[in-house]
Formats: sequence, C-alpha cells, structure tokens
Amino acid sequence: MNDTYNNIGISLVSFLSVVRFFDEIDYAKTLLINPILLHNKSTAYFKSHINKAKGIEGLITSKIELFVGFNKRYYSFLEISINTIIIAQKMNFITLYKNRIIPNKDQIDKFDFTNKELGNRAINIIEASQRIATVLKEENTNNLYFMFRIEI
Repeated sequence: MNDTYNNIGISLVSFLSVVRFFDEIDYAKTLLINPILLHNKSTAYFKSHINKAKGIEGLITSKIELFVGFNKRYYSFLEISINTIIIAQKMNFITLYKNRIIPNKDQIDKFDFTNKELGNRAINIIEASQRIATVLKEENTNNLYFMFRIEI
C-alpha cells in the first residue's frame, strides 16, 4: 500500500461515505470498505455501473478482475482501516457498541460530501459509496468474507 496515496484522509472519506447509509454495521463489514473503494478499478466500476439483482456471487463472477488478490488487498489495508475506525470514533462520527458501529448521522451530515475541493479521487469514491453500501447490506458478513476469499 502506498502510504501517501492511500492515507488516513482518503480512508476516512471512504469509510464515512459508506457508513452514512447504515443505521448500524458490524466491524467486519467496515473492514471491507477500503479494499474495495481504495482500489481504483473497483471504484470506477461501482461509480459507473448500476448493480443489477445478481448479488455478490454474480458480481464476482462477472467482474472477477476486481476481486483477484482481494485477500492480499484486505490485509494490506487492515491497519489503515482499523486506524480509520478509531479516528472516526474520536471525531464522534461513530459510536462503537459491542461488535457494531453506529454512525452518528447528525455528525456525519456535517461533512460536505459534495465539496469538489476534496479532489477527484475522493469524489469518485463518494459517488461509488452508495452502491458499495448496497452490496454490504445485501449479504451477511460471513458470506462476504467467504465470497471474497479472505483467509482468517
């Protein structure tokens, strides 16, 4: 992982842009956000394609190139993903409760997701975030980890 390209700022934008669509989400699902959205090809796909009702299995089958090496990507982003959760909690964007993350929507709503000064990469991530949230909502966590072939 390139530490200046995939930094805590872009990671926080990625994280917040997805969790804002949840009332609550488990930790394990949030750890999947960065490996998807900080991967430029995945972001470009989710930004420009409407998810059809084919589920995660159909998505992986039809766009295998987005998921090749996902296990390695997951572990390369794990540290920054955990740090992002800690920072988001310290900034009062989320509340941690048991194995769940509860977005503080009033606080997240103060973040200007439309600000073009965030940069093109952040804007692309934000534009893809609702589709990623939909994918994460549709599947249970264990199935996502299995389908993405994450080795625990």
